[in-house]
Amino acid sequence: MYVEFVLRLVLMEVTNNIIFSAMSIDLQLKTGGNMEIKHPEWLQIKKENLKIYGYNQEWYKTSYQRTRGCGPTAAAMLLSYLNKREVEPLPYKSNNVFSITEVLENVWSFVTPGFLLGLNSTKKFCKGVKELLQNYGLNWRCHRLSITAYKFKRESLSQVVEFIENGIAADCPIAFLNLHKGQVTVMESWHWIVLISLFYDASEKRYMVTCYDGGRSITFDLGLWLETTILGGGFVYITVPMVQE
Repeated sequence: MYVEFVLRLVLMEVTNNIIFSAMSIDLQLKTGGNMEIKHPEWLQIKKENLKIYGYNQEWYKTSYQRTRGCGPTAAAMLLSYLNKREVEPLPYKSNNVFSITEVLENVWSFVTPGFLLGLNSTKKFCKGVKELLQNYGLNWRCHRLSITAYKFKRESLSQVVEFIENGIAADCPIAFLNLHKGQVTVMESWHWIVLISLFYDASEKRYMVTCYDGGRSITFDLGLWLETTILGGGFVYITVPMVQE
């Protein structure tokens, strides 16, 4: 009886190790490489021998817009990217700063920040994007994941990673609302930026993301932000149906 019991324990241990190894292999296959939107260069602008990474809210016409414009700027980047990919169903051109400024002004008309808090939720972001798309007769869909300020209610890192992976797999940049930067020093709090890539650093066992922020390209630890942010934030991407109705 004792020998049989020991054999069963050994068999269970071996089985669990096999299952764990299979899960680890699957995780490595899924996250081992760098996931990136197909054309990050579409969101880069060359100006006087400089490369600008992403749009800048400072390109808005008024000081009121410039101090509150990060949300519509992020929305403009997502919409401009998809517009180029889908052979321009929107009347947007994004070849230079002047034409991008026109896009920013148009997007502001729909994705409009509030006076005090700006555009401080993924729900408000998607509401404005939906109104813009309806105005142009497009049935593109806005997907959002909100990260609450209550840490015990937050999605896990794996859930956040899955959401980001789905957005990148759909070839859409991801708008990232960072209400509080936590211990990620390269970011500003109460700010929207645009995520263009995700990769798993196996040596450090962490997920790294690269974002465009007002002309800068920044890379940081996604898990560190999720763990240390006080106010949370969220993520948004847009998908396009295979056939427009």
